[in-house]
Amino acid sequence: MTSSGGRDAPTATLPGPIIPRQTGCVLLLGLLAALAAAGANAGAALLEASAARRASRPATVVLHPMYLGGLALDIGGWVLTVLALRFMPIVAVQAIVTGQVAITVVASHWVFDTPLRRIDLAAALANLVGLALLVASASITDDRVTTSTAGVVALVATFGVLLVVSVPVAIRSRRAMLLSFLAGLAFGGTAVAVRMVDLQGPLEEMARTAVTDPVVWTLLGFAALGLALYTVALGRGAVGPVVAVLAVTETLAPGLLGLVALGDAVRPGGVPWFVLGLVLALGGVVVLARSPAQASLSGDDGVAPPPLKRL
Repeated sequence: MTSSGGRDAPTATLPGPIIPRQTGCVLLLGLLAALAAAGANAGAALLEASAARRASRPATVVLHPMYLGGLALDIGGWVLTVLALRFMPIVAVQAIVTGQVAITVVASHWVFDTPLRRIDLAAALANLVGLALLVASASITDDRVTTSTAGVVALVATFGVLLVVSVPVAIRSRRAMLLSFLAGLAFGGTAVAVRMVDLQGPLEEMARTAVTDPVVWTLLGFAALGLALYTVALGRGAVGPVVAVLAVTETLAPGLLGLVALGDAVRPGGVPWFVLGLVLALGGVVVLARSPAQASLSGDDGVAPPPLKRL
C-alpha cells in the first residue's frame, strides 16, 4: 500500500535485537555477565563459610545474615550465568564461571588466612590465561537456536534417564566422584536448556510461555537434581576432588554439545588456541580445587564444617 504522496507507507514490524549477537558489544555483555557470576559465586562461598564459623549452633547457620547473603549471591550468580549463556558459547561461559574456584582460593587467603601455595598462584594465572584464550577464540554463529520438537524430546528424555540413574546411585553409592560426575551432567543440562529456551514478547506472554514450556521445567529439574547430587557428593568425599570433577564435567559435556548442535563455534584458525585455553582453564581449576585453602574453606580441615555438612 502506498500513501497519497506516492511514497511507501511505513509498515509495522516486530522489534528485533538491537545489536546482533555476533558483535563485540553483545559478546562483551556476555563476558561481563559470566565474570560477574563467577565473582558472585565466590563471594557466596566466602559468606557462607563465614556464617559457618560464626554460628553458635549448626541449626542457626541458615538463619545467619551472612549465610542468607551468600544464598542471595548464589541466586544472582545463577541469573548472571543464564544471561551470559544467551550471548556466549556454553563452553566459554561454563569455564569462566568455574573460575570462581580461583577467586575463592585467593580471596580466602586474605579473608581467613588460609594457606596459599606457589602452585596455587601459578594455577590461578593459568586459569586466567586459559579463559582469555577461550573468550578470544570462541564465537556464536547462530543468532538464535531453533528448538525443534525432537530437540525438546531429547532434552526431556536425557533428564529422565539421568534422574533414573542418579537417584539409586545417590542412595546406595559411597563414590563421591561418581556423584560429582552426575551432578556435573545435571548442571550441564541446565546450560543446554537455557540456550534452548525461547521466550519473547511482552512480560505477560513470556510468563505464560514459561509456565507451559517443557524446556523451562526441564531446566529447573536439571538444576534441582544437580544441587542435590552435589550436596550428597560433598557429604561423602573430599571437597577438592568433588569440585574438580564437577568443574570439568559441567564445562566439557554441555560445551561439546554446544559446538556440535547449538550454534557455538571456534573462530577460523582459533582451534589450537581454543584447546590450549580449555586445558589451561580447567587444569588451573583442578589444581586449585585440591588446594589446602579450598579444603579449609569447605571444612575438610576440621576447623569449621560448611553449612551443608552441618545440617
